[in-house]
Amino acid sequence: MNKKIIAEIKRYGKTARGRQEMIKHLEGERLTLKQAVNARCYDCMGFYSDGKLNCNMPRCPLHRFMAYNENRLKRKDNQTGQ
Repeated sequence: MNKKIIAEIKRYGKTARGRQEMIKHLEGERLTLKQAVNARCYDCMGFYSDGKLNCNMPRCPLHRFMAYNENRLKRKDNQTGQ
């Protein structure tokens, strides 16, 4: 089953954040939390077949972290002056 999905992703899926992570997940490998979020968004957005766009689904708990959300939460490094 997963081999078929992986083949579909490689054939039809756009090269976007989450693609490699989704394939990695389907192959049974472990993901970090960030990788898992990107993989889920990639899957939910239909492999970004319509383009690398914001899903505009603010009710989704992952929306704040979505790769193509212009207002996504970004990690703040502990740098002086910030």
